[in-house]
Parts: sequence; C-alpha cells; structure tokens
Amino acid sequence: MKSLVFTITSVLFVSFLATPGLGAGWAWDVGNGFGFVAFAGLLYLSKIGGSGRNVRAHQLLGFVVLGVTVTHVYWLLLLDAAVIEYVKPGAPLYMWTGIAGFLMLVVLIFISLPEYRLRLHKRYALFKFWHLGLALLTIIGAGHHIVVSGFYLGEPYQVALFLLLVAIVFFGDSFLGKREADTRQSSWVFLGLGVFCVAAFAGIRNVPF
Repeated sequence: MKSLVFTITSVLFVSFLATPGLGAGWAWDVGNGFGFVAFAGLLYLSKIGGSGRNVRAHQLLGFVVLGVTVTHVYWLLLLDAAVIEYVKPGAPLYMWTGIAGFLMLVVLIFISLPEYRLRLHKRYALFKFWHLGLALLTIIGAGHHIVVSGFYLGEPYQVALFLLLVAIVFFGDSFLGKREADTRQSSWVFLGLGVFCVAAFAGIRNVPF
C-alpha cells in the first residue's frame, strides 16, 4: 500500500511546486484532479503484476482506473462547454494523445479479460509482451497529454521531476527485482485516497487561506 500512496501523492505534489494557489475554478480543477489520479493509477498498475494471486486485484484496479479516467473526461465535457472544442478536428496534439491514451486503456483492459485474451494470444508470454507494450504506450499518451498541456506543470523543473517520477515508478521494480506483494485492497485504497487527493488538489487552489 505504501507504493500506492507514494505514487498518487507524488504525482499530485509535483503539480503544486510552482504555483500551488493558482487554479481555474472548482469545476476545472476537480476534473483535472481526476485526470492526475487516473494517471497515478496507470503508473501503479504497472507496478503490480497481473499474475498469481494478484490477477483479480490487477483486473479490478484496471476497471477502477478506467472509471476515474471516464470521470475526468465527462466531468469536463459536461461542466465546461468550451472543452468540446478540444475534441474537434484541429484540436491541439496533446488532446489527441490524451484521447489515444484513453482508447488504448479501454482496449488494454478488455483484451486482457480471459474470454478475449485466450482468443488473441494462446501463449501467455506473447500476451504479456503486448500487454506491457500497450501499457507503456498508454502511459506515454497520457503523460504527453498532461505535460504538453502545461496547465499544472508550467515550469521545466516540474516537467523534469514528473518524468523522473514516471521512470522511477515504471522501471524501478525492474531493476530492484521486486513488485508489490499483495494488492487485494488496492482498489478500495485507490478510490478512497483518490477522492481525498482530488479534493485537496482542487481545494488548495480554490479555498482562500
């Protein structure tokens, strides 16, 4: 659980380093808070293997992360009419990489379900190769969406720290030779901590102190 707490809080912490009190209103900041939490969930999913006793927990957390991502998307679309302009032809590239990341996440989750996985990949090693590759592309798309938009990571050092964090979370366990041991409660912890962090993400920016 420690690595889950570290991943979520670190991702959000980087966004506060330059201008912690600068926000765009409750609706916008809450919606983007969901986006940051969803990205942290993607990173954490890369840490917990989907084998052994973690299979069900990994799948469930994947659906929870997808739900948070959908909340991020539709929260902004429903509460800010101007956002629709960012999903039309001619929208900035970072919006399209965000959309691509979202679509890849949907594909990644559903083709990993046993009824579909066994049809596509008879060999587990081949499935794992493509699963990890698509997961990496999903994180790259979502990360590009966050970084290039510049909404909360406006300074070069914030971007550098953000990318360093992604590298540590995604590749760190490969060098250390370990993964999260028990993830059976991860989904509930992720939801609870995620809601708290979204409230903090928006509250710090909008509540006068």
